[in-house]
Amino acid sequence: MSGATVVVACIIASSFSLASAGTPADAAQEAKPLAANSREWEKILPVAKDLKADGDRANAEKKPILLFFNLTGCHYCRGALREVIVPMFRDAGWRAAIEFRQITVDDGKSLIDFDGKTIENIAFAQKRKGTFTPTVMVVDGNGLLLADPLVGVANFDFYGSYVEAMAKKAVEEVRARK
Repeated sequence: MSGATVVVACIIASSFSLASAGTPADAAQEAKPLAANSREWEKILPVAKDLKADGDRANAEKKPILLFFNLTGCHYCRGALREVIVPMFRDAGWRAAIEFRQITVDDGKSLIDFDGKTIENIAFAQKRKGTFTPTVMVVDGNGLLLADPLVGVANFDFYGSYVEAMAKKAVEEVRARK
């Protein structure tokens, strides 16, 4: 992560007055570094299973949901997870502000959509235009987009700033709703 990204992350966290204290489990998770080429990065972010329940909880807690679409073995997806998404998820402040969910497009699994109906991950990704990976979307608890999706990775130097700006905007919008 570049110095500018760290500064932006600190500014964002302080602007939300987010909690910085984590649990002992958080500390253990943060203390476990992974190799840059590890396939384990895909196992850290929570998998989307029931977006209806996640959405209901997000609405009650006034939190947006960050959806991360990836493909098995995708080098760029792994880089996005390693450089930006997982560090955000591991930060207690971001977890207090946003729900994080991962959809692996090609894993043959299904999830419960925001409407309560079961749908295959690939069909969900097609419906949401998340088949080009990595794609990051931020939605409200009803599944409505809060910002334009971030599709692909053009440059990791700025990727974190783009994701964090999108997330910050979504948090502000959801919190401003009555």
